[in-house]
Amino acid sequence: MYYVGIDVAKEKHYVCILGDDREVASKPFWIYTDILGLQKLEKRLAELSNNKDEFIIGVESTGAFSENLYEYLTDSDYKVILLNSYQTAKFRDFSTMKKIKNDAIDALVIAELLATGKYKESHISNDAYHSVKVLGRLKASLDKKIKSIKREISTVMATVNPEIAKVFPNIFTKTGLAIIKEYPTATDIASATPKKLTRLFRHIRGNNFSEDKAKLLIELAKSSVYAGRASEARALMITTNIRILELYCQEKLQIEAQIKELIESEIDAIDNTVENIKSIPGVSIKTIASLLGECGDLRRFDSAKSFIGYLGLYPTQYQSGNSLSVGRLAKRGIPIAKHALYMAAVGSVLHNPQLKKLFYDKISSGKSKKEALIILSKKLATIIFAIAKHNKPYDPNRVFIPN
Repeated sequence: MYYVGIDVAKEKHYVCILGDDREVASKPFWIYTDILGLQKLEKRLAELSNNKDEFIIGVESTGAFSENLYEYLTDSDYKVILLNSYQTAKFRDFSTMKKIKNDAIDALVIAELLATGKYKESHISNDAYHSVKVLGRLKASLDKKIKSIKREISTVMATVNPEIAKVFPNIFTKTGLAIIKEYPTATDIASATPKKLTRLFRHIRGNNFSEDKAKLLIELAKSSVYAGRASEARALMITTNIRILELYCQEKLQIEAQIKELIESEIDAIDNTVENIKSIPGVSIKTIASLLGECGDLRRFDSAKSFIGYLGLYPTQYQSGNSLSVGRLAKRGIPIAKHALYMAAVGSVLHNPQLKKLFYDKISSGKSKKEALIILSKKLATIIFAIAKHNKPYDPNRVFIPN
């Protein structure tokens, strides 16, 4: 058996091959990441053996750089193991006992880890789950950009028209954005008339912007603390950011629609537990999309404990002798899925009577609100796993069994 460790990179992959005796079977080498480089790798492997079953190839799961390599080698009928970079890093520290890291050493460490057989293979989702994952991460990226743009607009508005908050506590409502897009600064609003302001909202359904509010807004603008410095430049900054914000929000809606369509068509065709998971009060399709995209088919986990461990919903712990300290929530795991469960826990306090009771029971016992919500997140993860495993709708009488 040959153990092939490949350290992936953007331009070159470094390769180390060990034999059954864990000795180097072929002098370490590097290949380019293009198709010619991959063909060179196959040629070097064929020089050792034409039987592809005699090779186990290890690749770190680094996303962008490892995916094409993994697909090429698996399509060529090699056994490829995707390894989590955390476990290879820990194995490198243990095996080298030195803080030394370079590409050649990393390839050797991966090959040695394969030879021990004490590795844990990363999970590979099928195309439908992976598509949900890609779109979910794109949506998360847009969410961050939307928050950043809103902060920029709020910062400038605090200078050019701080008084607007008395009329629009949230300037990012439809009516609030319509005002500041047309009249960005207090100087602009001060020169407007009540009729001009109210005319802006004729196309906005359900708005309650009256002429009295328009008059108040103009009065506040006329007595504004803003002196008008760099008003044109700041107005341009606000209107430009609003256009970018509107574009981001529009794209986000389209992505959410695509995710929903994927869940209801392709995912539901291979995983008919989605409807039952949706039966949990407080759990939306957004939460389900985040969990399925990041974790794949939930039925692949052996237990709720392993599912929670994969998510990273556990506190750090250190024990030595009689001392035991429990720290914060682990940083490892799946941040997007953890955040989705946390937000679902917040929703459950409003919409799920059983989880609402659990939340206030934990508050009464001395837990902080954040700690109680993390407990609810773990409880939700357990419920979701049980529903996925047994394919039964939510039944509080089965979930909350009295002691």
